[in-house]
Amino acid sequence: MSEKETDVKVKFLHCSDIHLDMPIIGITPEKSDERKRVIRSAFMRLMEFVRQEAADFVLISGDLFDVGFVTNTTAEILIREFRNCSETQFIIAPGKHDPVRDNPIYKSGRLPENCHVFESEHLDRFDFPEKNVTVYGWAFETSELRTNPLYDRRVDDTSKINIVCGYGDLDGDVDSPLCPISTADIKKFGADYYALGSRHERCDFTQVEGSIYSYPGAVECVGFDQPGVGGVNRFTVGYKKGEISISVKKPVILGHLDFKEETLNVTGVDTNNEILSRVSRLISEKKYGQDTALRIILEGYVPPRFVIQNHLESDAFGLYYFEMIDKTLPLFGTERMARDMSVSGEIYRRLLPVMHSEDEETRLSAANAFRVALAALENRETDMF
Repeated sequence: MSEKETDVKVKFLHCSDIHLDMPIIGITPEKSDERKRVIRSAFMRLMEFVRQEAADFVLISGDLFDVGFVTNTTAEILIREFRNCSETQFIIAPGKHDPVRDNPIYKSGRLPENCHVFESEHLDRFDFPEKNVTVYGWAFETSELRTNPLYDRRVDDTSKINIVCGYGDLDGDVDSPLCPISTADIKKFGADYYALGSRHERCDFTQVEGSIYSYPGAVECVGFDQPGVGGVNRFTVGYKKGEISISVKKPVILGHLDFKEETLNVTGVDTNNEILSRVSRLISEKKYGQDTALRIILEGYVPPRFVIQNHLESDAFGLYYFEMIDKTLPLFGTERMARDMSVSGEIYRRLLPVMHSEDEETRLSAANAFRVALAALENRETDMF
């Protein structure tokens, strides 16, 4: 950055992927509703932190809420909280889940003057001359953006503090639907800081020549399918006698719930008590507790007549949420069945190749069919389906 005549320090907060009102997949409806309340609480803690820090700018790089499920209550909260931080400028770059087209909040005209929302998939900018700051960015107009807003572009004025705020897939697939940008674009464009969003796992501040970029990660973990969590990144941009400096601080962690998935091999186990004992041991070793939503995948070979009990409540292990998914195969100790001339032996021989299929769904369907067939032949009850 070239000549700057005045000593300035500007305080920024950077967050993304808040996902207000997003339905949580993979847990009970009751827990999903509770998670929505928890995520809203995390947002309220964020806004309280904005006031405590007296931030000049808050950069929100996508997925503030889920446009398909956002409620009027959430809209009122956003408007009120932005208004209650009147000394802070909020910059919003809509992403995949809060695209700007037909957006009931961004297009409502109800947001206060200190809230600035990008509205085009092409590179745009907001200027704040009193702080000598320019913030560039773009918007997802729909749930996909396959073009690169930064391609072959450069900052317009190097005498400004130049910031980029956007939802993008850095160095991903060139045809990514999540806005493909590259490290080469960052180097060429020449901004001082790139506030990126879309990744739920936090990416630390990363230096690229004279620039810095980061993904702050999701403010609160949103589910097993997207288990990452991050926080709020903090940095101060200052310049003195024409020299720019960026001072970064430790991120602020506002979320508290972790979604974890573990795999447990139970080959040879033939009692539910032994499985529960192994699950308890794993939970203890990992120190999982009330802030953990845990999914355990059971794998390996078990006896064909062994039925695994998987309807357990989270309270049984002191967890926020617990579920166990049985992906075992009923092939332990079945060598004699290959020579068995009974109906059960014939079923075994027919299903064995399918139970070794490379396709998991096919493999598990065959395993369940084998278990049910054995139970029917032996007049045993089963709750496989």
